Amino acid sequence: MFSVASAELPPTAESVPAARELVGTVTGHLPRRAREAAELVASELVTNSVVHAGTPFSVFAAVDDDSVELVVRDGTGWTADHNDGNGHGLLLVGLLAAEWAAVMETDGKRVWARLEVDDIPAY
Repeated sequence: MFSVASAELPPTAESVPAARELVGTVTGHLPRRAREAAELVASELVTNSVVHAGTPFSVFAAVDDDSVELVVRDGTGWTADHNDGNGHGLLLVGLLAAEWAAVMETDGKRVWARLEVDDIPAY
C-alpha cells in the first residue's frame, strides 16, 4: 500500500499534534512501533521548525509497506540556536531514521527523514 499526505501549517504549538495526526493517517497499516516512530520523528522535525524557524511550514509524508519518508520545509535557514543544548530531537531522529538530512534552499530549509519499517527498534 502506498499513501501520501501533506499539509501547510502555521508556526504554532498546535501544529505539532496536527502533524502527528497527518502521519498517523498514512501509517495506519504499519506495525504499531513503525507508526509511533514515524509520529515521533514528525513531531521532532515540526517542533524544530516551530521553535527555530517561526515561519509557516509544510509537512509531507509518503508511506509504503517498507518505509516512511517525512519532509518538513520551512522558510528560514539554519540558525545559531539549533545548537543551544536544549533538546535532543535530532538525536532521536538519527536513532530512529535509516537516513536523515537538512538541505538548505534559497528560501529556507528542508529536513527529511526516511524510516525503514523492519529496522525500527522493538520495545
